[in-house]
Amino acid sequence: MVDRDADRAGAAAAAASIASLRTRLISLGRQESNGQRNVGGARASLTKLNLQEAELKVRMARNQQSLTQLLGALQMYARNPPPPLLVDPRSARDAVRAAILIKAITPELETRAQAFSGQSEALKRVRRQADAQSGVLFQAESTLADREAQITDLIAQKQALEKQLYADAGAAQTDVQRLAARARSLGELVHVLDVHSSLPGADDALPVRFTAPVQGVLAHGFGQAGGDPERSKGVTWTTTPNAAVLSPLAAAVDYAGPLKGWGNVLILRSGDYELVLAGLGEVGTEAGRTVAGGEPVGKMPGDTPHPALYLEVRRATRPVDPGRWLPDAGAKAG
Repeated sequence: MVDRDADRAGAAAAAASIASLRTRLISLGRQESNGQRNVGGARASLTKLNLQEAELKVRMARNQQSLTQLLGALQMYARNPPPPLLVDPRSARDAVRAAILIKAITPELETRAQAFSGQSEALKRVRRQADAQSGVLFQAESTLADREAQITDLIAQKQALEKQLYADAGAAQTDVQRLAARARSLGELVHVLDVHSSLPGADDALPVRFTAPVQGVLAHGFGQAGGDPERSKGVTWTTTPNAAVLSPLAAAVDYAGPLKGWGNVLILRSGDYELVLAGLGEVGTEAGRTVAGGEPVGKMPGDTPHPALYLEVRRATRPVDPGRWLPDAGAKAG
């Protein structure tokens, strides 16, 4: 009896710790998404400033070349003035023409000199702005890296507690990995898991809007995946390396692991719906667990400059347009 009470108390403490860690993870996941946006904005601003600096340098080089040519012509004239007017009537005409030329060139020289001075000042301003933006970007990236490390540490703590709390987790994970090894496609894996799953869905009623799983650029919308018909059944974002991946909603984890051709895959179930997240570098949960909406569940690969995350929403194993829950990722997205 005492042992059972101790076990219950231990399980309750572990469950409370898991709930606390989950709350902290959701908060960090939200901050991570904002941080990714900040980094993306700072990087875009810095790129724009660098382009402005490059354009100014080109314009200044052209202006300087033109000024050099004009000054060179005047210096040649100063070194070789026309002969006395009485020597040759043609020299008189040359002298008049030269005077007219100098009179015409002088305002142009002043205008170009002013333009060059203005461009030089503009270049200094752009350089100062670029230096400041580089500092902003460095700070944003440093903060993001610290937060990613915190998320990784909290996920490890949560997984360790879950292993203590759920003794049958290892068997469940082994079963789904065996099913995944036999699956020949993503759709087949979803179908097989749907048939074999005995886990209750997290909720029969889906939220009105999903949490965006990553901060990135929408590469392909629903039905628009270029030459790959498999990926036209979902949406794809390109992200930054090691970006955190969030669970779009509260759900049960049907599968977490690798699948040939898709990288690491998470299959989440809520009611009649399955959500597939593919292309992860690491997963931070296991089959048989539950996850909350907005909870970090893994991260993108860090060994490629523009990793891609694929999201597919299925109802009764058939793909549906995720635009109902993620409007920016709907069928009309480019």
